[in-house]
Amino acid sequence: MKYTSRMQRFAILVFGLAVFLIIFPLNHSGATAWDSTGKIIPEKKSSINESQQVYKAKERRVIPIFRQKNPERDLITPTDQTQARQLSSNNFTLLSSMEGLGYDYVTPPDVQIAAGPSEIMEMDNLQGQVWAKSGIPIGGPFDLATFFGTGSDFISDPKVVYDSLSGRWIASILDASQGTVKIAVSDTNNATGGVFCLYSVSTDSNVIPDQPIIGVSGDKIAVSTNDFDYQFEHTQFWVLNKTDMLSCEPTSFVTKTMAGQFSTHPAQSLSNDTTLFMVDTSHNANGSFINVFEINGVPPNPVSLSITPVPTSPIFDPPSAFQRGSKYLLDTGDSRIQDATWSTGKLWTAFTDSCFPTNDSVTRSCVHLVSIGTDTMNATQDFDYGIAGKYLFYPALRQMPNGNLIVLYGFSSPNDYPSIGVTEQSSSDPPNSVEFPMVVKKGVAPVELSYGCFSTCRYGDYFGVAIDPSNTDAVYGAGEFGPGIKDQEGFGLAWGTEIVHIKG
Repeated sequence: MKYTSRMQRFAILVFGLAVFLIIFPLNHSGATAWDSTGKIIPEKKSSINESQQVYKAKERRVIPIFRQKNPERDLITPTDQTQARQLSSNNFTLLSSMEGLGYDYVTPPDVQIAAGPSEIMEMDNLQGQVWAKSGIPIGGPFDLATFFGTGSDFISDPKVVYDSLSGRWIASILDASQGTVKIAVSDTNNATGGVFCLYSVSTDSNVIPDQPIIGVSGDKIAVSTNDFDYQFEHTQFWVLNKTDMLSCEPTSFVTKTMAGQFSTHPAQSLSNDTTLFMVDTSHNANGSFINVFEINGVPPNPVSLSITPVPTSPIFDPPSAFQRGSKYLLDTGDSRIQDATWSTGKLWTAFTDSCFPTNDSVTRSCVHLVSIGTDTMNATQDFDYGIAGKYLFYPALRQMPNGNLIVLYGFSSPNDYPSIGVTEQSSSDPPNSVEFPMVVKKGVAPVELSYGCFSTCRYGDYFGVAIDPSNTDAVYGAGEFGPGIKDQEGFGLAWGTEIVHIKG
């Protein structure tokens, strides 16, 4: 059947459409022709303070699953992977922990965190909140529909970062009803003391730009999406002039669609450089790869693109996760990149994978970590981190200026409610190793909202970690766990979020 309305197509997806496509061999011809160029005019200015005044709970809904799986991955046994060497001690400290945003009748929450000089900001699917670093809320939760100016449109998949290179907050959200991604850029380093300038990037009229990801370098902002009709169409990304956006001026851009890629993830640059990196995972008859996109130049000047496939150990889509006290499994997603950061020639990536943890004989969902030297485009570290008897999922990471890498993740098992864990690889630790993990938030109940549980229960779709710019040896992290909160109308046990402050 041909669906003639975007809303008709999206309604079908909302009610559980999962897309399963075979990944075709990638064509890395190095072609740099852009599909479109031009300027984007700022739409309006927005304020968090104004958005707080109108926040209200929305109707219950489940975010649709947009998924691309490769059947070849499920035919192989993960015997050639390198399992992390787990050290017996750790060198990181939990400085503080506090309750984050709570259940707002949407599942999953899509948890994001950003940290500025004096504030932290969390977003989930429909709401945001700013706290002073002391933990005191600055106003109430704010409504993302009001903040991004989307009205009653179907919105989802927020992202937020604090860009220490410019001292600004940058956020984005999917507006599925309009086929656009909204981008907000602050005019100050104070999240609630200024205004945000709003821009939109648009797909053609036939597709929904799912799960937009933002990345920032010294002179560019990149946004990447998976474009769906009633099936996957292509990956699309935009490269925008960061200087223009910081000044709330019309910004020059280029955009490109690529049918041979899936879920290309812009990296957050942590050190000042004009090259912007993006990454995605792939698997074909020649093996598994992380494809590294290198973007140089800034519009309206010429912008070049090169793509290098970096071979890795085998990449497999993860199994669903058992959770204590429930017949329902948790959806651990697929093997798309969950997080990526670049600093001083080192590109770290993290995603959920399938592996046999050390001393385990059962395939689990694991955290796959890869470090790539961008001068040589070789993987310098490539390993799976799993824990015997447990399922790990939705990793987020940051490498601090001291060289220590913090990794936050969710976990569960038949003996564990959905919880949050953290580990570290310090600059003095051996390659392909992690330190003894710490449970930073222990779940007390399963997560099993009946309207979000089909063959599995929706979870994720991502966690967040952000460097503390006023203490760069520490990070803030945010993730999902099982708090034992019941839906008010009897749909089951809901999710909660926790914010942690960790010194590495």
